[in-house]
Amino acid sequence: MSKKISVLIAMGIIVGFAALGKVMMGTLPAIIFTVASTGGFVLWMLTTYKTPVDPQKIIVPYLLSVILFIAHVYEEYITDFEGLVSDISGVHVLERDFLTVAAFIAPVLWLVGAVLLLKRTDIGYYLLSFFFVGMTVAELSHFVFPFLEDGTSLYVGHVHGRPAAHSRSVWPLYPCVGNQEAEADGKVSWGSETSRTGMRSWRHSSTERMCVHRGTP
Repeated sequence: MSKKISVLIAMGIIVGFAALGKVMMGTLPAIIFTVASTGGFVLWMLTTYKTPVDPQKIIVPYLLSVILFIAHVYEEYITDFEGLVSDISGVHVLERDFLTVAAFIAPVLWLVGAVLLLKRTDIGYYLLSFFFVGMTVAELSHFVFPFLEDGTSLYVGHVHGRPAAHSRSVWPLYPCVGNQEAEADGKVSWGSETSRTGMRSWRHSSTERMCVHRGTP
């Protein structure tokens, strides 16, 4: 798949997710989804779109972050999060619609992203960035919603472990940033194929020099 087609698919995901949020949950969630998906697109273009990283370095923390996300959605469910969104936006959000988006479509999308990431596709790297921005930026709306409702300062969702979820969502993308820095410095990561090839060449040449020195044929 060419990079141009991948960009078009990513844009389609942005539009599709915004439309899904608008139809099923109202304008406010649609805005949040758009911020996350568009922010992920920008981050993707600045990092793994240019220089993909080894998926094996990030797949485990990525999947752990997805598990924490699912646990977070369950917490939203038991604390009637859709009711708060309804009060703020003025649009009645059905529990069925909330669970369809947050507990089914989103986790499936993140897991599809994991598969595509392991296949080293551009869309897989985009979904990684989408997830990263969604968990670190868009989820901050949980701190904003109470002000929109009654002006009080309170975290909505009551996830005491949310800071851990935020930190784990940062973890998967760290190798991507490090890879960009190495490229900018003209260096190669020791875990890269280029470095392994270089090490093999160096060992081979060293062995040859030792054989010549000792007179070994």
